[in-house]
Amino acid sequence: MSVSCTKCGSPIPEGFSFCGHCGTPFSSAPLPSAMPPQSAPPVVEQRLEPQSRVRIVVLRGPLPEGSVFDLQSGPNTIGREAEISFAADPSIDTEHLTIEVAGQSASLTAAPGYTGVFCRVKTPTMVNSGDIIFAGEQYLVVRRGDALPSLPVNSTSPAPDEVFGTPLPNPRLHVTQLLAGGIPGRVASTDKTVISVGRENCDLSFPQDRFMSGRHLRLELTGEQLTVSDVGSLNGTFTRAAQLPISLRSGDELMVGSVLFRVEIG
Repeated sequence: MSVSCTKCGSPIPEGFSFCGHCGTPFSSAPLPSAMPPQSAPPVVEQRLEPQSRVRIVVLRGPLPEGSVFDLQSGPNTIGREAEISFAADPSIDTEHLTIEVAGQSASLTAAPGYTGVFCRVKTPTMVNSGDIIFAGEQYLVVRRGDALPSLPVNSTSPAPDEVFGTPLPNPRLHVTQLLAGGIPGRVASTDKTVISVGRENCDLSFPQDRFMSGRHLRLELTGEQLTVSDVGSLNGTFTRAAQLPISLRSGDELMVGSVLFRVEIG
């Protein structure tokens, strides 16, 4: 069987290695077939988990409304001379509180500041007699009637004028406005089991408080248990944080000194 020369086309007898006409070398071995094109390896789409962002947004205070502070993983201190500084607020301690960030969670882990940290209530919340709540611009001390403080009178020396006064008619509930310096202000004392607080037409009203709603909160006594409820106020009702740590959720609001801020996660 003969094949043709690839150069001149002359027939090459079987067994010959060269073209007898032009001398072009010839190999009887079959030429390697072209390698089939290799398809590119499939692209594996890697879905990156979005990194959680934890931050606090100022709603009220010495800094402009909307000021944002990003929190880092681990402990974040807040105070007058802390990682997040509110230096212009004298009611905030140098290191007032700590918010711990771990992944997509945050918690209030320490609140050494003297004035404490107040958390906005979302549901009726139990409080203890003697606790302080915050509403509008008011700090209020709430007490059961059977837990009112009394001043002892020493019969061997003249009694100060302030220990005399009209006897209280066995009140069940007692709410006292707490002024700067710990001075008591307005008082609501009743033998009823409910006290309402607001800007007007309440048992305890603060008509000059621009942050107080018309009807702001309700304090209720059931047995020996005190409960505070926000009644749809615009700016919220806050109770002082006592049991730590407190798990924080996105949207939680905290009052620190005169600074109100919201926690945002995500």
